[in-house]
Amino acid sequence: MLEKITKDKQILLERLMQVYYHDISADFPLDINNETMLYEIDDLSKYFENKNNIGYFIKYEDKIAGFVLVDLYEDKNVIDQIFVLNNYKKHSLAKLAVFKIFDMYKGYWEIKAVPCSKRAEMFWTKVISEYTDNNYEENRIGKYSRLILNFNNTVSNTCHK
Repeated sequence: MLEKITKDKQILLERLMQVYYHDISADFPLDINNETMLYEIDDLSKYFENKNNIGYFIKYEDKIAGFVLVDLYEDKNVIDQIFVLNNYKKHSLAKLAVFKIFDMYKGYWEIKAVPCSKRAEMFWTKVISEYTDNNYEENRIGKYSRLILNFNNTVSNTCHK
């Protein structure tokens, strides 16, 4: 289900990022470069050069169905971005991938939903509520009132079994 993304597959991640940015632009305004007709994506090199930043392809029946980018800091873990292609969403791949990531990397988690996206907020609230058995904190920050969810899964009785 998860396959670590290696440097030689970076171009595939960059292509998926274009689809992801297009997808989230339905809720959060992102400008496309009118000369290249590409979204300006963040520099992804840290996911191939730093052991604390890990990218995974989400796979379904040996096909790439999406990706998840994880940042491991000293004081918290963050799922920076997650995306599943529309034709694979019916298989709950995002939820399964998130549960696997949470189980792989124990600690204090901070999850930020895509700003202005009710879909993202509903996804994260449902998934984290299920994973933690409702043992999480919820806050909002910034001018977009961005949803932030925090929990700690280092104690075995507070996380999904």
